[in-house]
Amino acid sequence: MATVQKTRKPKTNSFTSILDLILNKYNLSAESNPLQLRTHADELGTMLPDWKARKDVKEALHRRLFKDNQIEALVPNNKKKRLTIKERAQYCAKTEVVWDIWLHALDLAVPKNNTDEAIVAVSSCLSQFRKELAEAGVNPEQINTYAKLSEEGLRRIQNINTTKIPTMQDLADVIMMLSMRPAEVATLRIIHYEAGESNPPEWYKPGYSWYCIGYIKNKGEAKNNLKPRQFLSMEKNPERAKELLTWIQDAIATRKLRDPVYSISGKRSTGVFSKFLKPYSITAKRLRKIGGKHASRVHGGQNPTSQHLELLSRIAMRHNIGRFDSGKYYAKGDTSNSDLDSDPEPEPETLAPTPKPINENTSEIEDIYDLYRSI
Repeated sequence: MATVQKTRKPKTNSFTSILDLILNKYNLSAESNPLQLRTHADELGTMLPDWKARKDVKEALHRRLFKDNQIEALVPNNKKKRLTIKERAQYCAKTEVVWDIWLHALDLAVPKNNTDEAIVAVSSCLSQFRKELAEAGVNPEQINTYAKLSEEGLRRIQNINTTKIPTMQDLADVIMMLSMRPAEVATLRIIHYEAGESNPPEWYKPGYSWYCIGYIKNKGEAKNNLKPRQFLSMEKNPERAKELLTWIQDAIATRKLRDPVYSISGKRSTGVFSKFLKPYSITAKRLRKIGGKHASRVHGGQNPTSQHLELLSRIAMRHNIGRFDSGKYYAKGDTSNSDLDSDPEPEPETLAPTPKPINENTSEIEDIYDLYRSI
């Protein structure tokens, strides 16, 4: 009895595999004429859910030496019908790639104009998107992390007045802006460095002038001699970011603001800061991740790939990225198991040195804006 050979199903989110199926099925190649390719464009098009997939396939065809007119024939540039919110959610549930959730949420978060009606419509779309994601079976934690966007934190950061004494709200905003762990608030430093023409240090990245030192190491890294790492944050201007960090650190040093890793009595504890965040249903760990994601959005440019956003987010959170590692963030693959979703806790010996206990009468913010609820 003859064995029926089954067509192997391509991996989820691997659109180059889908392209291979079409090319092999119809014996198509760079030698095929545009008319032959156009015959199969509709079949391929039904398998490509959005512009990102079409872009990936076009790039794959370029690598295989297809000419522009051949690519246009197989992957026409005519605009496809926009996905509904439900279709977006179902697509995200199918790919299981968290950055797809983030990118679709970003797309829905852009208002048509600055009118109140348009802003309300955006909020409604995002709420509906989260509801559809839940109904499609997406993990609730992923929905809360990747499908909730807020511009309020960025607006507050832009409007901070450094001539005033910082509040706990300001502290939380700067922690988010710099994607910091609470233990890094007192030790992190932002430095400017321009390499000379010869013998630049090993850690220097061509094209980068701003770096961080005094950060907390991640698990698996050497405890001593941590090298400067590239600086990236929600605040595009690194000088402004440095000013805000110094403002917070000076206030802590002069006991005008409580260090987030110490209690009122001076014992090591994040209880006070955690208590401040609790009404907004957020933790310091999530605050750091949100800062990294917003930084990737600020610096990602137009139509960024999920891999590029992940790379920028890891840079913002000062993850260790090897000399040749960055290339993998531009390759195909499922990013759902990325290190971005883990946040290794620092080892005790790397924490900041113990300062003197802070006065129990240190003033707290009296007018807390209820803005983190939308994050």
